[in-house]
Amino acid sequence: MKVGDLVRLHNDPEVHRNNGEIPPDALGIVVEQASTACFQKGGSLWSVWVQWNGRWDWDTMFVEDLELISESR
Repeated sequence: MKVGDLVRLHNDPEVHRNNGEIPPDALGIVVEQASTACFQKGGSLWSVWVQWNGRWDWDTMFVEDLELISESR
């Protein structure tokens, strides 16, 4: 994923439970690449900063929790 990509949350109950503040049908745009991977038990997970439609703040999101809707050019 790169800056400008249009994304939404994967349609997975665990993803929606972990990101409860984001509506399930929300669309977002990747606004910045994270500078480092987030380290979790079992290894690192890559993340990006996403601006969700209707929200003023950015959220850092694990790439594996996002579905790519449209790639930027």
